[in-house]
Amino acid sequence: MSRKKRYLKTIIFTDPCYGSYLISKFINYIMKNGKKQIAQKIFYYAINLISIKLKKKCFFLLKKILFNVMPLFEIKKKKIGGVNYNIPFKINLKRGIMFAMKWIIINSKKRNENGFKNKLVGEFIDTYYNNSLSIKQKESIIKMSEQNKAYSNFKI
Repeated sequence: MSRKKRYLKTIIFTDPCYGSYLISKFINYIMKNGKKQIAQKIFYYAINLISIKLKKKCFFLLKKILFNVMPLFEIKKKKIGGVNYNIPFKINLKRGIMFAMKWIIINSKKRNENGFKNKLVGEFIDTYYNNSLSIKQKESIIKMSEQNKAYSNFKI
């Protein structure tokens, strides 16, 4: 019998404005120190400003942005015979969206605009047009997975 403690997954409720699971998940990634109201204000400001600039609906814009950044492969290291190999393997949709959200938030913090709201707006717009830091990060993972394609038969 296993002695590991089993953890129940927390239920994430849909956001109050759009009723979407994706948006509430994104807000939770933005949130710091349990301050959800501030995270919601930041996200809704960013998504509304983008929808005004690009003249499209908010939810569809967010989906397009996330699917532009979402990686198809993940690279893990495995030691085989004293040599470390980078092994690429496909990831599922949930994990890909998680990587996309985290990359967008991390790379928006690196931008030069004033305030996190404006940084997030800039990252969203650049990601929509496929020329942001998040897209470059995705492309670097694609390159690494192509280079290490020969090791994909190893199991992790």
